Amino acid sequence: MKKYQCTICGYIYDDAQESVKFEELPDDWTCPICGAPKSVFKEIKEEKPSEIKEIDEEEDLKEMSNSEIAYICSNLAKACEKQYLEEEQKLFTELYNHYLNKEKDLEGTLENVKEKVNKDLEEFDKAFQIADKYQDRGAKRVLTWASKATNMMNVIINNYKEKGIDYIKNTKIWVCDICGFIYIGDVPPTVCPICKVPSFKILEVK
Repeated sequence: MKKYQCTICGYIYDDAQESVKFEELPDDWTCPICGAPKSVFKEIKEEKPSEIKEIDEEEDLKEMSNSEIAYICSNLAKACEKQYLEEEQKLFTELYNHYLNKEKDLEGTLENVKEKVNKDLEEFDKAFQIADKYQDRGAKRVLTWASKATNMMNVIINNYKEKGIDYIKNTKIWVCDICGFIYIGDVPPTVCPICKVPSFKILEVK
């Protein structure tokens, strides 16, 4: 019997415990936890431990775009807010606005957004290798959240391109304030499937 895992929330579908095999589920079946489509599930295969590829120190660094710098400054501002560091929060917010204004393509079109998401997904494997190399558990945790949230964003973009405005018409869009998980539906999950915070941290996008 096979097992399949949702790459968004980690839910495992075990053929041995279900009445219907995963491969026989209809194409429109969705994850019972986070609502992700069947297509994002991957078969769990037993893998042999392998050595992490050595990465050149110079490859660890890259020049960031204005949008990436703006995103980092925004997160730093939020972190300062939680620690009641008002002056630092103000400075990081100013930096965020500065780089946000410099990034002409931040908003972009749907295709531009799709391109950026695909680029992010391609970079995660390398980022995980770097985190493993330096045994940075904090970085691995953030990368896990980010990769799952980005995968969910990719699913939503693909669904929107396929179904058009009807995909989000007469429903609500929710975003986790902690990890960025996105959910389409009338009521958000009781617990975020990625970072496990309660539903009051999953905010409706107005």
